[in-house]
Order: sequence, then structure tokens, then C-alpha cells
Amino acid sequence: MTVVLIASAVAIAITVPIFLHLHASRVPGALAFAASAMVASVHIALRAIGGSDSRGWLDIVFPLVMLLGSLLMLSGFRQFVSKPALRPHALVAILMPVAGLLAVFTFMVDSLAGRMIVSTGSASIIVLAMAWTMIDGFRQADAPTAFKLFAIVCAFVVSAFFMSRWLAAVMGTDSWSYFAEPTAWNLAISSMRLLLFPTMYLSALLLLLGRTVTRLERSLNHDSLTGALSRRAFLENAAPHFDPNRAVQGNVALLFLDIDHFKQLNDRYGHDTGDRALRHFVEVTSKALPSQARLGRLGGEEFAILLPASAAAVATSVSKMILNALRNAPLSSVEESIPMTVSIGVAIARPGDSTNEILKRADEALYQAKANGRDQVCLAGELEGDAADRNEKADDGGRQDHVPSIFGAAYGAR
Repeated sequence: MTVVLIASAVAIAITVPIFLHLHASRVPGALAFAASAMVASVHIALRAIGGSDSRGWLDIVFPLVMLLGSLLMLSGFRQFVSKPALRPHALVAILMPVAGLLAVFTFMVDSLAGRMIVSTGSASIIVLAMAWTMIDGFRQADAPTAFKLFAIVCAFVVSAFFMSRWLAAVMGTDSWSYFAEPTAWNLAISSMRLLLFPTMYLSALLLLLGRTVTRLERSLNHDSLTGALSRRAFLENAAPHFDPNRAVQGNVALLFLDIDHFKQLNDRYGHDTGDRALRHFVEVTSKALPSQARLGRLGGEEFAILLPASAAAVATSVSKMILNALRNAPLSSVEESIPMTVSIGVAIARPGDSTNEILKRADEALYQAKANGRDQVCLAGELEGDAADRNEKADDGGRQDHVPSIFGAAYGAR
């Protein structure tokens, strides 16, 4: 049994450097989990060295160390779901009454059953609080759902184990003799107890690693400034809808959007305001989109929207909703409200279209919308002229050099 105890202590201790590394990466709760793992491994190691038939102060210290490790783990779960950590004075306030009761059952009554009732009952409540913390903060916990459910199940199982030990002690049928009397039942109980604690730390470790991976995936797939899909992620989402080797399955529309006069906004109000304008644009636009739409930032002030199962009429209607939403939601600043508009080019997928081809047609429609005065939508099928005409106009100043009527009012001399 000593070997099993030491193996359990080592298994928990191995998680400590991992938790500390995650703490260095500012993962919430990692430091509390590391402290809990250190306390738990020391507790189990002392059990292995000192045995289970000790008396006196050790009968008070051992349960308190176990409960301290459990409280630190509870604090880690609380931080992980964005709740306040347990403060040192809270730990003391919880442990002091338990220590007092243990002292009574050690020095005044000398009751092993009494000590069992106090320690297992307290541990059951603490671990149950871990399960409730994860349930209550399920949405706030930024980790895969499977990992969150695993942590909740582990906490309930450990709590149920302690509760069963508490009931057995209350009924007078339990003792610590399973360490000294290696019967089949005692061995099963002790092995279960020793496996549950490493499993709890495994669940905590999976939560923190899952959060790290989730955040990494999000940073790769989403633009860090606006929250829209990154260029790479947007093109990956769009690619399955545009395959040059087969006919397009259903109507698919692609919208190319460019915030009007963004360069002038940056020059006049500064880049901080420009960043706020980009975030504001994504927030307003997202609210006007149907659930199946995908919004991505292609670069700078250029965005694209993928509209699966959408014909030209639907794409045009969505585009007009975006135009109206942005007109009615100017960017608020300290001194004034800054009007914002957007130009939109729409292209409907044709059989055999590739992603690049439909992007090119949507971009040409966008250029035409800007050439027509901005703050409007242009459908690729309605274009007049060709790419050569576009290039000729681009040589004459491009998109950014066309200063429009709206800027005459919004950005004129003040």
C-alpha cells in the first residue's frame, strides 16, 4: 500500500510544473491548482511514510492538510470561471472550526469515528462546491464542453466517495483500518480513494490546457482587433462553396465591403479612433446578418461576407440592411458622433467558380459602388465597363483618393 500511496503522490506532483507553466502564461486558476497539487502530494507522501495509525497532533494535521489542498483546488476552479479566489482569511475561517472539532475528538474524546465524520464531511462539502462552481460558471469557463463535463463528473464522484465514508463513520462501520488490513474490500476502497485525487487534478489540467488550445484556435481563426474571422479562416470557410471541378450546390453570394474614407478618418481622429471604428463596424454589421452568414476581415478596412443559400435578391437585401444599420449608428466619440458608411460589392456564385474568381468579381462590383458615389451596393451582374476601365480609374487615384460628399460635411473645417 505504501508503494501505491507514493505512486499517487508522484502522479499529483508531476502536475505541479505544468500548472506553474500555465500560470506563467496567465491562465486563471493555475497557481491555485499548483499549490493544491503540492499540498496534496505532500499529504499523501506523509501518509505513506507515517502510516495511518498515528495519534496526537498528526490526527489533526493530516486532515487539515487534505482539506487545505481541497480548498486551494476550489479556489482554482473559482478563478477559472472568473470568480474571486478564496482569500487567506477565508481559508483560515473555514479550517479553524474544523481544527477545533478535530482537536476535541483527538484530545478530549479520542474518537476515530468523530474525526472521520468531521474530515470526510468537510471534504465532501468542499468537493461538492467545486462541482457547483463549474456548473454555475459553465458558460464562463472557456474550455471544451467535454473537459468541463469531465471536471463536474469527477467532482461529483469524489464528493460521493467522501459522503459514503461520512455515512459509514456515522453508522460506525468505517475506520482507517483498510491501510492496515489488506482485505479485498479494504484494498478496493483504498485504491479508489487514491485514484480519485489524481483524476481530479487531471480534470483541472485538462480544463486549463483546453482553455489554452481554445484561445490559440480563436486567435488563429479570428481577427484580434475586431473579432471577425481572419482572412485565412474566412477563405477556409468559403472554399467548400466554390469548387471549380463541380457545379455549385445552391445559390451562394459573396459580399465585398470597404469602409468609406477610412484613411481620412484615421488621419483626422487618430489610429485609436480608427481601431474603434473597425470594431464598431463589425459589431453593427454582425447584428444585421442572418445566422448562416460568415463575416471576415480581409485586411485593413476591407471585409467580406459569405452568404450560403442566398440568391441575388437576398444578398442585395442583406447589403441594404447593412448600409442602413451603419448610417443609423454613427461612431460615438468624446466630442462628436462620427458618421460611417460602407460600399458593398456583391457577386453570386456561378457553376465552376473558384474562391478567387468570385472574390475578383465582388471586388470589381465594390469598386463600381465606390465610383458611383459610395454608401451603396453594386451587384456584379449589373456592372458596366470592364476591368481595364477600372485600372484606368485606379491609376487616377484609386479608392482612397476619392473624397466624397459625406466627408465634406463630416470632416470639413471646424
